[in-house]
Amino acid sequence: MQILLVVLIILFFYFHSRRNKLEKQAQLLNKLLYIEKSPQKYMDEVDKLLSGALSEKERNINLIQKTTGLLYSGEFNEAIRVLTDDVSKIPPNWQVFYYHNLLLSLYLNNEAERANEILKDAKGTIDMYYKKDYNKVTIELIYAVSDFYNGNIGNCRDFFFSLKDVAANDYRIALGHYFTGKILESEGKTEDAQSSFEQAKEYGKGSFMEKL
Repeated sequence: MQILLVVLIILFFYFHSRRNKLEKQAQLLNKLLYIEKSPQKYMDEVDKLLSGALSEKERNINLIQKTTGLLYSGEFNEAIRVLTDDVSKIPPNWQVFYYHNLLLSLYLNNEAERANEILKDAKGTIDMYYKKDYNKVTIELIYAVSDFYNGNIGNCRDFFFSLKDVAANDYRIALGHYFTGKILESEGKTEDAQSSFEQAKEYGKGSFMEKL
C-alpha cells in the first residue's frame, strides 16, 4: 500500500511538472510569434523542441506548430512540404491547425486547384469541428480564403470586412485588410483598396504580407 502511494505521489509531481513546462513553452511561443512578431525566433524555438527526444505525437504537433511560423513568414513552399512530407499523422484536435496552415499556404502560393482537392477531402473533418464550436473563426477563415480564390466573392466579403475587428492576432488582422483591399480593388474602389493595403502592410510588417 505504501509503495502504491509513493508511486502515485511521484506520478502526480511528474505530470504536474510536465504540465507547467508545456504551459511555459506555449507562453514563450505565443510571445515570440504574436507579441514580438518574430516568426524566425518562433521557428528557432520550435526547432529546439524538435531536436529533443519526442514521441511521434509530440513530433507531429511541433512540426505543425513550426509551419505556423513558416506560413506567417511567407515560406509557403516549405510549410507545404513539412505538412505533406514530414507530418506522419495528424494528432487529435490538431486537424484544424493542420489544414489551416496547409490550405492557406497553398492558396497564397497560387496553388488553388491543389488546395481545392485537399479541402474537398478534409471538409467532413473540418465541419465536424465547426459543429463542436471548435476554432470557428479559423475554420471560417479557411472557407473565406477558398471562396476568394474560387471567385465566390459574395460568400466571403462580409467575413473579410469584419475579420480585422474580430481577429485574435495582427497576422489575421493583416489578412482581413489584405483581402478587403483585393475585394475593393475588384469593385473599382481604388482609393479605399489602397488604404486597406496600407493597413495590411502595417499589421503584417515583417511577415508574409510583404510577399503578397
